[in-house]
Amino acid sequence: MGWANVGFRPLGQGAFVLETQSRFHVPVTVGTRILFDEPILALRLPSSGCARIRHPGNPTLEESAGTYNISLVADPACLIDHQPGTHDTLTAVYTVGRLRTMLDGQRTSGPIRRFLDGHSDNFGAAGRASATLHRIAAQIRTHPYEGVMASLYVQGKACELMAEVLTDLAGEEKLATRTLSADRRRALAARDILMANLAAPPSISDLARQVELSQRRLNEVFHDLFGAGVFVCLTQWRLDHACDLLARGDLLVKQVAHRMGYAHLSNFTHAFTRRFGTPPTKWRSKNGSGRHFGESP
Repeated sequence: MGWANVGFRPLGQGAFVLETQSRFHVPVTVGTRILFDEPILALRLPSSGCARIRHPGNPTLEESAGTYNISLVADPACLIDHQPGTHDTLTAVYTVGRLRTMLDGQRTSGPIRRFLDGHSDNFGAAGRASATLHRIAAQIRTHPYEGVMASLYVQGKACELMAEVLTDLAGEEKLATRTLSADRRRALAARDILMANLAAPPSISDLARQVELSQRRLNEVFHDLFGAGVFVCLTQWRLDHACDLLARGDLLVKQVAHRMGYAHLSNFTHAFTRRFGTPPTKWRSKNGSGRHFGESP
């Protein structure tokens, strides 16, 4: 089915950061519960993988590279529906008490203000992750410090991450509504069609027709949701799934290429190398099960 690794970094009382890395060969739903006895804010910033986040009483949030999700919830339990592929996500969690201390005297957007004032209504939003957000996340994951200095550094960067998102929310009061817009729902349906037909996907014109959007609008909403147009996303999802097939080790590279819709092995090898920096055979020699390693790239 796959594997998952979780790294935990405390940020003092009422806050922590999780670094989650996983790879699933089939769709997997993971249930989580954060052990705080007060409402929480959870900020998720994925760098790879597609998933749906389901908090009780909140709209379902779509997660993919190039986006972030923020949830304000009284019940810290949630379900995460992972699509097959590699997932790498940074999650920052703050209790309402810790946020009140951090944001004392700071102007905040409506949902955040209501949350800090003790209202129990949940809130969920998704937005496009800026280059600044990804830079801060990378600095949290990798830095030269140890011990107390490492703890202070990560705390500071986590605050910087939160400040960047709150600034974005302040300028986007309608994020929650926009996340559930009709066009986004149609684009998510298009994503599901592509994921179910990676080897032989419909053309962009046929896909747009199936979900009742123009090609131009479908590409626009894909950029908004997933950070790239339909063709680029399809290529990325194919190659991510190819990694899972390669890691299993029961197929030749040319068989994996065929399953992902590549008629020519050379085209698959070129696309794979461009995305992951190494040819598929060499990638599997480092990440796979150990079978078929004698074949050429």
